[in-house]
Amino acid sequence: MRLPELSGSASRPFRRFSVAASLALGVSLTAAMAVPANAAPTQTAVARTYQMPLGDFSTPVGQAPSRAGADTLIPIGDEALMAIKAGAGNAPASADGVAPASADGGAGPDMLGVSRSCNTNVATGFAPSDIHGAASSSRLVVVTNVDIGIYSTSSCGIVSRVPLKSFFGAFAPPASETQFDPRVIYDRRANRFFVTVESRNSGNTDQFQYIAVSTSSTASGWRLYRFRLSQGSTIFCKRASNSFWDYPNAGSSATRWYITANDFPASGGASGAILSIDKIPSLSGGSITAKCFNNLQFNLAPPMVLDTDPFATFIAPGSGSGSVLTRRDVRSVGTASGSAGSDTQSVKPSFSVAAWTAAAGAPQPNGEKLDTLDGRFQSNSIQSRGFLWNVHTVNSGGRAAIRWYRLFKTSTTSTVSNTFTFLSDVSTGHLFNPSIATGSGLAGAPALITASRTTATAVSGRAAHLIFQGLNNTSSSWVYSTAGTSSSEFTGCNTQSRGACRWGDYSSTSMDPTDSAAAWSFNQLVNGTSQFNWFTRGSRGVVNLLYGPAAQN
Repeated sequence: MRLPELSGSASRPFRRFSVAASLALGVSLTAAMAVPANAAPTQTAVARTYQMPLGDFSTPVGQAPSRAGADTLIPIGDEALMAIKAGAGNAPASADGVAPASADGGAGPDMLGVSRSCNTNVATGFAPSDIHGAASSSRLVVVTNVDIGIYSTSSCGIVSRVPLKSFFGAFAPPASETQFDPRVIYDRRANRFFVTVESRNSGNTDQFQYIAVSTSSTASGWRLYRFRLSQGSTIFCKRASNSFWDYPNAGSSATRWYITANDFPASGGASGAILSIDKIPSLSGGSITAKCFNNLQFNLAPPMVLDTDPFATFIAPGSGSGSVLTRRDVRSVGTASGSAGSDTQSVKPSFSVAAWTAAAGAPQPNGEKLDTLDGRFQSNSIQSRGFLWNVHTVNSGGRAAIRWYRLFKTSTTSTVSNTFTFLSDVSTGHLFNPSIATGSGLAGAPALITASRTTATAVSGRAAHLIFQGLNNTSSSWVYSTAGTSSSEFTGCNTQSRGACRWGDYSSTSMDPTDSAAAWSFNQLVNGTSQFNWFTRGSRGVVNLLYGPAAQN
């Protein structure tokens, strides 16, 4: 999400980082500049600990503030995205795919395909929400700007909710530091949650990448780590101390945690980076090493590797438009503390896909647009048995649609097995902000997609949280359920500098460890007229099959 832009007395001038013209044209970016001499390829971190307190210690909008300053809007490459949006929707539209039908007609709280809905984190003066969530058998962990919340999967009740700065308080972050861009995943193999958060400082160029690993599936205790991306003149993985580390995404494998990010320099083209992090020692609180690979493609998505493949595949669709998914493989070597330092990455053949362009935004019934970003993968890929799945927002005849991919890879080939574009079955509908999950690499296993939808229809067309249910190798027989509809609409969006109100910037879909045909879906909804008036929801979607689903692996 790019450097936060503050308003009010706490604000400081926002420096816009220019991005190469190739970004505006939608080309996947790389950078030619060399890694600075003071940028080490690895860094080691030592664990701190945190115990979640019982109760709610966050400060929702409308309650007594726990922080000074005005509402905070966190831009995400505004200059580049505005250039992209100027041409969005003008290129040839992608072919319409199958439009899944509603499983429930959008009526009633007990709709077919949704077995439970929990209201989760709420606005605390930041936009967008950056909603991300994951589920164990008993707990939901939900992260937003700028809180982490733990909820019961059975009752939806709050177990604990605290600000991110309290969560990572063992590192004594200064008052001038903001922690944002959170992500969380659940690793079924280890039965642990993995949280990532980045920071920025309003007084200097210091940035840190924070991570946390739960000590159990209940998420009550945590081991915390921090990597110094830039502190003074010392840098790690960033291209310069004054470049900006942005939009970190989280993944995992049998032996590694992964983080990808975009790196915006003070001038010149933006690029991507990967952190490959020791996982096994983090499970017991040992010291861990992160290996950096940078000067890579922009908008790389990390995988959640469900099997034991030592090669994790990272893919990038480009930005604004594209016709290939660029591929990089990271090979993990060893499991002991420091083993990640020996990991390697290699360029692999790209996946050729049907040409796409970015959607130009998603109008609410009042005509005010919600941001649909630049066509990036907004959440992690799923990797198993040589296959990968991911989903992004594309333009289809001037409407936002979601396109999902099932890809197959070997060490020397990259093949598109299936690709489907889902257009809303409502003629004025827009689908966007998607994420996908499947519990198995076996063909025909259940798959679920989280997405947002707006339509031109008053009231019922307000931003909705949808859950699509189907099988991971076909577009046939997919349906969707409405997990929630906003009670209000954002206003004043079209006069924003980006021509839209911030939305997301992502959703997440997390398979239920107790049921391979079910997943928890996390998304944002609206309860006021300002883009700072949001709340989030975690809903359990179920693929209703006539036969037993494939085992998860």
